[in-house]
Amino acid sequence: MGTAGYETLAAMNEDRAISLSAREWQDDVPGIRAKEEVVSARRWAIVAYAPGAKREEWCLDGHWGYVLAGAIEYEFDDGGPPLRVEAGEGFALKTGRGHRGRNLADGEAQLFLIDDPA
Repeated sequence: MGTAGYETLAAMNEDRAISLSAREWQDDVPGIRAKEEVVSARRWAIVAYAPGAKREEWCLDGHWGYVLAGAIEYEFDDGGPPLRVEAGEGFALKTGRGHRGRNLADGEAQLFLIDDPA
């Protein structure tokens, strides 16, 4: 999950709005797209998973998030139990613990994420 091509914004020492809705959707991997902006070296994003979409690679970045629509399930590279998070629920994924998400539902899942880079 890179941030190349996105403007790094000033440190969070000013009051401001972060307009993710003004961003264009960018394809990430097949079935997953995002609207993102970098704020103080952290990616803020709306991420959409198409029905059945999943990540193949493990991510080591931590994330704070909130499920806007649908549900997402995270599996972990250490064999721990999966974490299922549904619309209206927040979640935190620890930096350095490999994880990958998938949408098991018939409809799109949308998340709001703030990354905590590894």
